[in-house]
Amino acid sequence: MPDLPETIWIDTHCHLYLEPFQHDLHEVIARAQSRGVGMLIVPGIDLETSQAAVALSEHYPTVFAAVGVHPNYATSWNSRTLAELRALCTHSKVVAIGEIGLDYYRNYAPPELQQAILTAQLNLAAERGLPVILHQRASFQDLQRIIGQWVESLHFSHASAKPSMGVFHAFEGDLDEMTWITRLGFCLGLAGSITYRTHERTQAIIQNMPLEMLVLETDSPYLTPIPYRGKRNEPSNLVLVAEKICALRDIPLKELACITSTNATRLFNLPQYWSLL
Repeated sequence: MPDLPETIWIDTHCHLYLEPFQHDLHEVIARAQSRGVGMLIVPGIDLETSQAAVALSEHYPTVFAAVGVHPNYATSWNSRTLAELRALCTHSKVVAIGEIGLDYYRNYAPPELQQAILTAQLNLAAERGLPVILHQRASFQDLQRIIGQWVESLHFSHASAKPSMGVFHAFEGDLDEMTWITRLGFCLGLAGSITYRTHERTQAIIQNMPLEMLVLETDSPYLTPIPYRGKRNEPSNLVLVAEKICALRDIPLKELACITSTNATRLFNLPQYWSLL
């Protein structure tokens, strides 16, 4: 067994199938592991990339996949998409439905279509017992309504049986949104954007959020943290996100690693890192 890093981090959101990683993915994953980023979750954005995410998970023991259609790719949805996503969900390394949600900022698809495929994929997540990875941009009110109705429609035998519902990825909302999300049972994913300029709103989120509902992500190759902004992001940069949080919460890196990795392991039902080596 190779030497284990002292601190293990989990990057809960990185798009490693995209073109910027085509020529050096092995080195990217090795570099992440050398910095303690031992496990990676790769969410799809359409059917093709969902299949690519599953293929990566088969090739790399520490990579896991999520499958779904992003709202910006909603027009790719057809009569076969749901059945093909359902088939992908049977793979042992698919740990979530995502990246799904609503995006009225880009507005690449009509809101009605975005909402329809989001609802279909939320129902698939409930059917398969999987958490969801949610994207939201300029659409919180509609997403809040749809997610609230979906959670109300779920049935649990008793309160303790309620699972972790999912994660609001790359969260940049306010305290009221944070409170609603975490009380509903969802985690918040923080990414490199928190390092750009620490607005009072971002600082308040980091300082007040319940740490047991926090997971970390890079959204690679996007949202590259300072001081590398403008360059390709990659999972090894997750530690820079963590350092920013630790500075604002005044907690040691080791403690944050333990908390966030425990949260991610619980949320996505992941194995222990060393069992994969």
